[in-house]
Amino acid sequence: MEVPKASRNCFVSGRELLSGESFFSILVEENDAYVRKDYAIENWSSPPEKFIAWWKSVVQNSNDKKLKLAPNDVLLDLFNQINTNPGQADLLYVLSLLLIRRRLFRYDREEQDENGQKKMFVYSIKENNSFEILVTMPNSQRLEEIQNQLANMLYD
Repeated sequence: MEVPKASRNCFVSGRELLSGESFFSILVEENDAYVRKDYAIENWSSPPEKFIAWWKSVVQNSNDKKLKLAPNDVLLDLFNQINTNPGQADLLYVLSLLLIRRRLFRYDREEQDENGQKKMFVYSIKENNSFEILVTMPNSQRLEEIQNQLANMLYD
C-alpha cells in the first residue's frame, strides 16, 4: 500500500494549506486505489464512515530542516517491543500504519471478529512474518499524544 503525499490543499474548500498550519488527512479506498484527502481544520468534524486511516499533521515549511526518521531496524524493534504490551494497542496501530507507509510492512487485509472488533493483518517483509493488529483508532487528543511520543522516540 502506498500512501500518497499531502496535497497541500483542502479537499473540501480547495484552499491552499499554509506552512505551519495543522490539518487532518484520511486514507480511503476508491476504485481499487488508495486516495488521500487533506482537510483544513475548519472543514474537519470527524472521519467519514468508511476509511482506512486518519491522522493530524502540520504543513512543513519547505525551508525547514527535514527531520530524519530512525533507521528501519529501530522501527521494527520498537514495533516488536510494543507488540508484547496489550495496553498500548492504539500506539501499536498507529506505529503499524507508519511501518506500512515506510514500506516495512505490507497491508494484507482487515477482518471483523464475532464481537465486532476489527483486526488489520500486515506482513513484515524484512522479518518474513505476519502480524494481527487490533484496529484501535485513538481519539484526536490521544492521537496527538501518540504522534508526540513517536516523534520523541524516532526522529532526530
